[in-house]
Amino acid sequence: MLAQVLVYHSLFPTAPSQPRMAVSIDLVRFYWALFEHSCDAIHALASALKTHYARRGFQMTHGDVSDFL
Repeated sequence: MLAQVLVYHSLFPTAPSQPRMAVSIDLVRFYWALFEHSCDAIHALASALKTHYARRGFQMTHGDVSDFL
């Protein structure tokens, strides 16, 4: 079964049957650690994404992000 092969190679399938993509289990563990160690994981992730995209040259068009979260 494809899902078992993916898990064997440290990848988590995005669907139980016929997965087209997989996520690194290490990435899932990292996100879980982020969730455990932050008071509000979604704000921590949003802040990290904002920083990541700003470093890549993308700018926010709306300054008040808190309205969307």
